[in-house]
Amino acid sequence: MLTERVKLQFRTEIFNLFNHAQFDLPNPAVGNPNAGIITSIVGTPRQMQFALRLSF
Repeated sequence: MLTERVKLQFRTEIFNLFNHAQFDLPNPAVGNPNAGIITSIVGTPRQMQFALRLSF
């Protein structure tokens, strides 16, 4: 709190904090050279957001 009338708030949001990979399903196409191989991930890597809020 800066004064009685002015307040400052700091906020942090963290998603996927430990950055664990979330693998997609294996390729189901039989006859494809990539059959049974996981070639992609689902979701997003680690993200962090910071915010400041000044209320008066």
